[in-house]
Order: sequence, then C-alpha cells, then structure tokens
Amino acid sequence: MPRKPKYSSQELVDTAIAIIREEGEDSLSARNLVKRLGTAPATIFTHFSSMEELEKAVMTKAKALYNEYAERGFSKSLPFKGFGVEHVKFAMEEPNLYNFLFIRKKANGKIEDIIEREGHRDRLIEEAMKVFCCSKEIAEVVLENLVVYMSGLAMMCSKGICSFTEEELSKMFGMAAGGFLYAASQNSAWYSIVPKEGEKIEEDSPYTR
Repeated sequence: MPRKPKYSSQELVDTAIAIIREEGEDSLSARNLVKRLGTAPATIFTHFSSMEELEKAVMTKAKALYNEYAERGFSKSLPFKGFGVEHVKFAMEEPNLYNFLFIRKKANGKIEDIIEREGHRDRLIEEAMKVFCCSKEIAEVVLENLVVYMSGLAMMCSKGICSFTEEELSKMFGMAAGGFLYAASQNSAWYSIVPKEGEKIEEDSPYTR
C-alpha cells in the first residue's frame, strides 16, 4: 500500500502563500518550501508535476483571497466605490500578494483582465448604471478610468510609498468617480487622456484648454 503523503496539496499551497506574504514571490522555490515544511522535495511532486503547476494553484488561492476583499466592497452601500476602496486595502494589507497577482513579470494579466475574468466588471458596470443613472456606455468609461486610478493608488501603497485610511479612500473614490462621470457625460473628447492615433487636434479642443 502506497505511503500516505505527509502534507496535503492544500497545505503546500498555504505554505507557499505564507512564504510570499512574508518574504515576497522571489522567495517561493522548492528549496524554501520544503525547508519551511521540514520535508523532502518529493513531497511537492507527489501532488504537483512541476513548480509551475504549484504556482498556478498558489495563484488560484491568491485570487480567492483577493476576491474576499472584492466581495466586501460589493457588500457596501455603494458597491462601485466600495470595490475600489477594498482593492487598495488589499494592496496595503497584502502588498506581496498584490505584487504576485498584479505586478510581477509572470502576473496573471492586466488588472482589468483579472477583474473581468473574476466576473467583477459586469457587476461594477451594473452598479454604476444604477447609482449614476447613466447609460452603459458612460458606465464603461467611468469604470475604465476608475480602474486606472485605483491601480495607481494600489501600486504605490503596495510599495509603501503612501497609505490611506478607509475614510480617506472612500472620499477619494467618491470624488474621482464624480469627476469621471462628469467628464464622460459631456463629450467623448473630454475623457480621452490622449488623442487617438491620427486624430487632428483642433485649436479649441479639450486637449489645448
């Protein structure tokens, strides 16, 4: 009868998450993992065919932890704003996991792609339409700009450049969303950060004012 593995696959994943949390993603290796567990390398490969397969499982766990923050945001009275607040809180409270998910070279895609894959994008657009009483087109523009805004804040917070209270974040996201909504509802040119390729800039355009 085959000998039962000393550690389960979930225990390996949880230990890998602990290593990333404490030391950063660069410290996640087979050597450090078995050293932390006090076991042999064979333990890893009893459950995973390679470290790449283990990393995929770790990524899934990290996304589940991120989604707990996202769901807290959606449970607030203004989910559209709450999601942004919780996204930045995740970066402040779990900086190494944030970097692992969103910033590292082998990250799981752009932030907006992850938000869409996790099913958050449609919910955010629906909430924006409800709260702002606007069209889907305008809600999409507001969300697009808000994702850029929250990503910048989160990245700086994950690097320890700045930090905010929940109340401060709530006010900041309220003001930002209001500004993006106003710009989007005026004219498409007003919410374009830069002119599109080949676009002629008129003398009296938003780009020159």
